[in-house]
Amino acid sequence: MGEPAPKDRTEPSLTGIPPGMVTAVVAILHSVPGPIRRRKLLEELDHRGRRISLAGLNRVLQHCSQNGITLEGPDGVRLKDPRR
Repeated sequence: MGEPAPKDRTEPSLTGIPPGMVTAVVAILHSVPGPIRRRKLLEELDHRGRRISLAGLNRVLQHCSQNGITLEGPDGVRLKDPRR
C-alpha cells in the first residue's frame, strides 16, 4: 500500500472549516487585483457554489492569517504573496 498524498499546504487541520474552503478562498483572492472585503468574498464564494456563513469565513481567514497566507487591512483581505 502506498503512502498517502501530501495535503495541499493551504488546507486546514482546524475543525469547523469545510474541506476545500481554504483553497476556494485563496482562488478568489488570486483572481482579484487588490484587497477584498469579507461580504464581497462571501458573495463570490456563493456565486461559485461554496456557500459559507460569515462565522465560517472568519475561521477560514483566521487560519489563512495564522499560516501566513493572507494579510488583513482596512481595505479588506489580500494574499500575502500573490504568486502562491
